[in-house]
Amino acid sequence: MKRFLALFLAIALAFALAVPAAAAKEEAEDAAALLYHLGLFQGTGSKDDGSPEFSLDRAPTRAEAVTMLVRLLDQEDAAQDGTWTTPFTDVPDWAKPYVGYAYSKGLTNGVEANRFGASTSVTTAQYLTFLLRALGYQDGKDFLWSSPWTFTDRLKITSGNYSDKTKLLRADVALLSAAALDAPRKGSDQTLLQYLLKDDSASTSTLVIWDYDLVAFQENYASFLFFPVKASKATFSSFKIDQVTINGQTCETLQLTTPDSVAAYLASISYNAGGFGYIELSYDEDAAMAAATHTHTDAKGNTYPLLVFDFSYTAKQSNGKTTTGTFSASYFLDEDGE
Repeated sequence: MKRFLALFLAIALAFALAVPAAAAKEEAEDAAALLYHLGLFQGTGSKDDGSPEFSLDRAPTRAEAVTMLVRLLDQEDAAQDGTWTTPFTDVPDWAKPYVGYAYSKGLTNGVEANRFGASTSVTTAQYLTFLLRALGYQDGKDFLWSSPWTFTDRLKITSGNYSDKTKLLRADVALLSAAALDAPRKGSDQTLLQYLLKDDSASTSTLVIWDYDLVAFQENYASFLFFPVKASKATFSSFKIDQVTINGQTCETLQLTTPDSVAAYLASISYNAGGFGYIELSYDEDAAMAAATHTHTDAKGNTYPLLVFDFSYTAKQSNGKTTTGTFSASYFLDEDGE
């Protein structure tokens, strides 16, 4: 499962689609915040502390949904700057640029010849169809517009939890939009996020969207490399893990916190990969295993304790902005110790 981390956020996007309702609210807030800080989602106002209010428990209209789709594609400026003609007579002035852009690009149609249905609530089938069209897929050819969740399940945008009985909320739009960033575009192994990042004019190109790899995982030892996702040209000038525990157990660390030091070290061990941070961990594996509170069961029914690595970090971007955050990674050792 790909892990995108933007600014102070660390969100497992696929997991966000398969959580119980109580936890889904928090996951939706995280997804909305991720999109917001990428410049791909906006709030409906501000909270008392100045943070954006996303109104995730409200059902969006078709006009709002198309607006959110255009922002997800980082095309708000193009929509606002363009001159669009549509046959629709029921689109409010504020939504005309977004509906016009989406209609001209074949991302949306009307509910009737001259009516867009701007003020009616968007359905699950409609928004999933919007997303699939934005990824280059065609209804009637690649999927059925009446049941697009069958195809989005295959693309891992959804995971069997959406149907024609689902009432779509802004929370769902945030979760689905965030998941779509990691979905492949038609005829390519390039994800939507990678596609957006390849264009220097995109607002996302200035952010450090990053991922990590487990480089080594041995008895009492693990090492991680942190790096920008493919197609992102932005990087951290420094990236420091402030604390890491494994199932609550402390460990000893050795780390490199700048791109230059990481590059030099990786070259010395003939590891051909870029990155802005690298850390090696030494810990008591037996104690960590004994402290495990979560397990993994494989396809054969074998159950293993999970080693949950909890990280907190401080990072500085090239513009001098300092960000902090947390994230977790879980692993297990099978019967072969791998």
